[in-house]
Amino acid sequence: MDRQKISRLIGRNWWNGVGGTGISTGSGRRQPPLYVGQFCRLLSAGLLLQNTLLKGSLLLVAFLTLLLPSAARAYIEFPYAATFQTIRMPHLPRGGEPWKENQWELMLSAGWMNVWSIQSDRFIMDGEELTFNAAISYGITDRVRMGVVFPYVVQGGGIMDSSIERFHSVIGVTQGQRDRFPRNRLNVSYEPLGEIYPFLMRLERFLEAKYLPRAYPRNPLDPPIDLQLEPESLYLAGIDPARIPEDTMGGSNRSGPGQVRFYIDYGIPVSYGSGFASVEGAVVSLQAARQSSSSLIGGGTGNSASVSLAFFSPRAPNNAYWVMGVSYSAFERSEFRLLELPAQQWSIRPRIGYDLDGVDLFMEYVFFTSPVKDFGKLSADAHQIGLGLGTDVGAYRLEVAIIENFLTYSTTPDVGMHLALRRTL
Repeated sequence: MDRQKISRLIGRNWWNGVGGTGISTGSGRRQPPLYVGQFCRLLSAGLLLQNTLLKGSLLLVAFLTLLLPSAARAYIEFPYAATFQTIRMPHLPRGGEPWKENQWELMLSAGWMNVWSIQSDRFIMDGEELTFNAAISYGITDRVRMGVVFPYVVQGGGIMDSSIERFHSVIGVTQGQRDRFPRNRLNVSYEPLGEIYPFLMRLERFLEAKYLPRAYPRNPLDPPIDLQLEPESLYLAGIDPARIPEDTMGGSNRSGPGQVRFYIDYGIPVSYGSGFASVEGAVVSLQAARQSSSSLIGGGTGNSASVSLAFFSPRAPNNAYWVMGVSYSAFERSEFRLLELPAQQWSIRPRIGYDLDGVDLFMEYVFFTSPVKDFGKLSADAHQIGLGLGTDVGAYRLEVAIIENFLTYSTTPDVGMHLALRRTL
């Protein structure tokens, strides 16, 4: 790659977000900036530290006091994605559960995810994310319902790294470089220009010699690499010298509100076929998400909207049922730092279940298309499976599930867990 090509690349991408410092989290101190950018026991064990867990717990207790019983065949309210891995949250298909006019439903859920993903010269994602969702919906008519979901997101190093490494050893699975990095610490970095580091390192005019050579994969204890540009070099690269590179990702545990999602569901009666393959109805859902107000990723995630269509079969005791949904999402934000993001995203979500004497045993498969464009393994499509059950517990409907990725592993959490309570009024 010649110098002119490198200069054009830097000039085109440098200020698309963060500039040359990139993104990096790890220890409490400022981490090496990037170059020129998964029961109740587990959840209560404390992924969070100090006030973070306390605040989340108080929110849970307060909302539980409002939960005044619920039919279940709904998709679980689990994100199937970590914000620091996909950057923008996918809009998954909705629908499948019945509702009535003037009926309120309240739902409280918690999801925990452990993320480990690495690709040399591209990215490292090592951390855990806990999401609390408080949701409320109202049946305007028997066919129209509207609702809103309020997420609260916590990111941190977590507590499960050692347990996961032991489990991998027992079943004979490699650690995938997990053991090379500090445990139970948030360590997230993107290296959009990693492929051309060897070329940039030769430009002593751009880099201080004391930071060379650059070891990779990046170790969180490595010293920083700073791009030292003289004013004339900035002009040659097409950069405004008045702008200062920013690095808004901290190394400590963080929490804050996630994207608030509004939705409107429209039910369509359908009568087709017989037996397990028969269709009882369909739900068209419109969703809109408001930009996150927290700096979990180092800035706003942009507004987004989606439309989804889900078909579902009849439901009867001691019988199997299914739900099949597909969604199309459009995003306001098409770039993050130096990363290019697709403007649209597709997701597919089939669910199969069996009603066993009031206990709903289910399996969900979730697929969504690439969250990032042209960025190695982070541009792979996502595949996940959720296995769980739902049952009545007193006046409430309880759901528990475990989520596991497969086929591709870089764009989805390693393992996840879901817990939810529902009640209809």
